[in-house]
Amino acid sequence: MADQRHEKPRILLLSLANKEWFDEMYSRLINTLAEGATLQRASKPDAALRYLANNTPQAILVTDAGLAERNHSAVLARVVEYARSGGIVVVGCMFSSFMSRPKMEAFFRDGWNLPWRYGDYHRTDVHLNRRVRQINKMFLAPTYSQKAVFLDNVAADAALYLPNTESWTQSHVFINEPVRDIQQSPVVYAAVGEGWLGYVGDVNAEEASDNVVLAMCGLDSAN
Repeated sequence: MADQRHEKPRILLLSLANKEWFDEMYSRLINTLAEGATLQRASKPDAALRYLANNTPQAILVTDAGLAERNHSAVLARVVEYARSGGIVVVGCMFSSFMSRPKMEAFFRDGWNLPWRYGDYHRTDVHLNRRVRQINKMFLAPTYSQKAVFLDNVAADAALYLPNTESWTQSHVFINEPVRDIQQSPVVYAAVGEGWLGYVGDVNAEEASDNVVLAMCGLDSAN
């Protein structure tokens, strides 16, 4: 009988609105995740429900906005139940890129009972907030530039990265200016019931965001 102690943790990639170019764009993240975990993927709602009825992965990585669609409400309810029972759910990768303001706010409000609001969308330098609990920050960048959809109305101890008074918008098209609201966060990790919900609003697959996803999923990286 195999030694269970040496089995890799399992991570479910939940991709209900997958794009054909996802694997290429996020190949670095997928390969790094696969080094420390066994990856399993569900791209159909029935498959996701069957998987979660029979398995308890270490984490669920929601890779796109499909989970927010009304016809996937049963899957969302099951994912929320998994998190509240002690699981880890991370929404990231293509999630924020294909979210409208109303849909994102309804997703967090109605699905998760969270007051998070769709915030600014820009690139700027953000800084690690060490007040956030229950996450290994050893391999997280203290500061990095990120183009992201920020969240507003996030508790101070859940905003993993924040701009500061020296953060300016970074654009090759628009006039750069100081970031107006430094309470908005592009990276959030919050307690939900007995578990955790992470949000990574990065739209450009930055390498530093890969390490954020790994840390949220309970894995480590030295990259």
